[in-house]
Amino acid sequence: MSKKNVMHDAVRYALCISTGALALNMGVVTAQEDEEANEVEEILVTGSRITRSTLNTISQETIVISADDMKIQGDISVADALRTSNLNSLGSFRESSGNGAQSNATIDLRGVGAGRTLVMVNGRRVAGSPSLGGGGTVNLNMIPFSAVDRIEIVADGASAIYGSDAVAGVVNIILKRDYDGFKLSGRFGDRDRDNGEEESLSMLFGASSDRGSVTFGLEYDKRDAIFDADREFTKATYSDLDGDGDITGYAETNGVSFYGFTVINPQYNGQAFDRNDSNTWLVYPGADCQDDPTGTGFVGKMRSDLVFGPDTGYYCGYAYALVSANRASLERTNSWVSAEYEINDSLDVYLDAIISDNESFGRYAPPAAPGPTIPGDPRNDVGASSGYFRWVDIGTRDNIVNDTLIDINTGLKWDVTDNVRVDMNYSHSEYRSSSVGMYYLSYGGLEYNIAYGIDDFDTFVANIKTTTHNDDRQLLTRWSGGVQWDMFEMAGGTAAVYLGAEYYEIKYQALVDAQSEAGLVGGSAGNSARGYRDVTAYMAEGIFPVLDWLEISAAFRADDYSDFGNATSPRLGMSMAVPGYEQLRLRASWGEGFRAPDLSDLYGATAFSASGGTDFWGCEQTGQSPCPSRQFDTYIGSNPNLDAEESESLSFGVDWDFWEGDMATWSASATWIQLTLKNTIDYVSAQDLLNQDATSRNSGGPGSPYVTRTATGSVERIDAGFVNGSLEVEREALDLGINASFDTAFGVLNARWMGTQYLTYESEETYGSGTIYDATGTLGFPEWRWNAQINWTWNNFFANVAMDYIGESDSRVGDESYDSWDQLNASVGYNLGQWGQITVGANNITDEDPLLNDFGSEVDEYQYPKVGRVAYVQYTIEF
Repeated sequence: MSKKNVMHDAVRYALCISTGALALNMGVVTAQEDEEANEVEEILVTGSRITRSTLNTISQETIVISADDMKIQGDISVADALRTSNLNSLGSFRESSGNGAQSNATIDLRGVGAGRTLVMVNGRRVAGSPSLGGGGTVNLNMIPFSAVDRIEIVADGASAIYGSDAVAGVVNIILKRDYDGFKLSGRFGDRDRDNGEEESLSMLFGASSDRGSVTFGLEYDKRDAIFDADREFTKATYSDLDGDGDITGYAETNGVSFYGFTVINPQYNGQAFDRNDSNTWLVYPGADCQDDPTGTGFVGKMRSDLVFGPDTGYYCGYAYALVSANRASLERTNSWVSAEYEINDSLDVYLDAIISDNESFGRYAPPAAPGPTIPGDPRNDVGASSGYFRWVDIGTRDNIVNDTLIDINTGLKWDVTDNVRVDMNYSHSEYRSSSVGMYYLSYGGLEYNIAYGIDDFDTFVANIKTTTHNDDRQLLTRWSGGVQWDMFEMAGGTAAVYLGAEYYEIKYQALVDAQSEAGLVGGSAGNSARGYRDVTAYMAEGIFPVLDWLEISAAFRADDYSDFGNATSPRLGMSMAVPGYEQLRLRASWGEGFRAPDLSDLYGATAFSASGGTDFWGCEQTGQSPCPSRQFDTYIGSNPNLDAEESESLSFGVDWDFWEGDMATWSASATWIQLTLKNTIDYVSAQDLLNQDATSRNSGGPGSPYVTRTATGSVERIDAGFVNGSLEVEREALDLGINASFDTAFGVLNARWMGTQYLTYESEETYGSGTIYDATGTLGFPEWRWNAQINWTWNNFFANVAMDYIGESDSRVGDESYDSWDQLNASVGYNLGQWGQITVGANNITDEDPLLNDFGSEVDEYQYPKVGRVAYVQYTIEF
């Protein structure tokens, strides 16, 4: 991978910086401090490898979420804490039943993709989730929540320090250390909308001496699944909305599939469609197709116009949303240890380790698959030989996923001289995910029954049941080391440089059971994939306090990948305090970054998926409006020719401590950031290809070569995959923050507001069109997102209030507008002294629905929570 002239850009942006650059640190970076009267401990903050004695020299936007902030918000996991952040602008993936990564949760800074956000633990990489493609995307559910001391977020490009994936920024999860004592905490939460519960229990132990410390923790928590039938906006619905006497599938239904009982009618005579003459129906719903939503799940005859083409007949629908789970359950047992020891005055060694074991449960409806008709089936009164069936007698498909993470990190810090320091580190991070699917359909068993004339019902059903298994693994082994040299004194302090090297290997595999891979399992699909890469990197960083009010920083990193090539990442930064008014700090940063292709994108075999989408061209042919969404048979392939994508970031900001008195303090901050993405690794989805197909056909073309249609015009197959995009797109945002603290006769009040306004979100209008549009303010891309917190303490009493807000948006395919959305969390508590502390609270006090359309259906699965109100009580005691 080639980069443009680094020196040219460095000079260009250095001139911009020198003539008016602004940058900020939104939120005070509260990294560990231990100040004596005249002594300040040197610290290492996220976004740099150089330890320093002041935080006012950071040139990139850095935000801190403390453990106390998470309590105020009512969070019970790392994923919760990050999901509600204003920087998670467009939402992020959460536990999702019916998805191959059902146990996973991610963070997506600025909505540019979870793969463009680097998640670290204690300043280093951990193994990404193999269920998310063999790249660096981390499953946040594997991080022990009760172990977290704080989360530091660099909301700016940081590839010059950390390499691949840090395109939109870095999330550094810092675990507790140096703890001395014992803490026990338990929490129980009850959901209002169903019988679901939330439970958690954690223990923290620690001991320390003059030479070292050991901190150990253990936690257990559990969240029940959420079922589609338990939410009005996801349950199955079907009715004759237009009053024509028929229910048209996918136009007048939600949560209902044509995979119920649908056969190709051998008695079809080819005559004009007549609803009263089944011989004019190309597809047939079987005899005695009745609405029985509380029993078998079959819900009566549905017009097949939007599935098999106009006037093709009827199918017997199946309401899969009667039994399917929407959000998967999660049961986590996590442990961690942190230890450090001072061998002598100049040499320290340390060790930290995480062992996480999580289990997730997801439920899908019984298998849906085409196949031969069952001999003697009374519903097949037309003598059909094959069809599209819901194999309800097998039972619901239940998937259990077990995830295990073993992450070990050790190293040393050595002060060679007063101005030379060496650090060395080794880490071993291994993630295993095992998914077992029960009650799937065996095509081999079905053929056996037919070949041998099995007519005993119990034997017949037993023969067609099968179990699926996925074994996914990802191993990261990493060595790194470097030296910091405090070189010489400048007018503003000591100039320092850091020179380092890093080497790591990634081994990835996603193994699918042989029957599923061979296509012999109905209701399941997928293919195995394997991949390997090693990376060698060299890095340099320097800080130069030119004046007592001005500091310049620079960094450069070169990465050499064994599979796709190499990349270089430069960065320049500046921070300055306004002379004579040090409360006002101006900062700026420019840099380039990259993201390496995921191993599954490079080497994965073609896999089947029932992908959702909207066939606009098909709707135009049938005159259907609004055009409904449905599932299509989609085959997803990899691309071994993928190159890394490139990025360029530029930010300006200001941080202002504008009031500091005995009774109150105020501070404010603002950052403008622009991110340019080039050569992006894009997943060309089923919807992208349907859009391309519609554009081509409407302009007189043959349609997309990747969309296969039947003679009647319905979609038969879509071939999707990964490509490097040819267009350059920009994302631009403004981050704002206000912090205030009041010390009154009635206690201490702390308030915090943090918001992001999306200014530009460029995307391609239609895949392959080359036309760029700005999605800001449209559905899924709200212009505003903010959250606010208020914390009040008075003697032994305390109260917390937190609010999350997502702005309004408009539809791009119609004139429908969507209101803004907000959620309110609150808690109160009392400190019982030696008897502990009790907290009572509720999340989503007003029991808000997620964002819904005019038909009452959910419009964004991952941005708006569907849990509803959860009341909880928590007790903590510490010795």
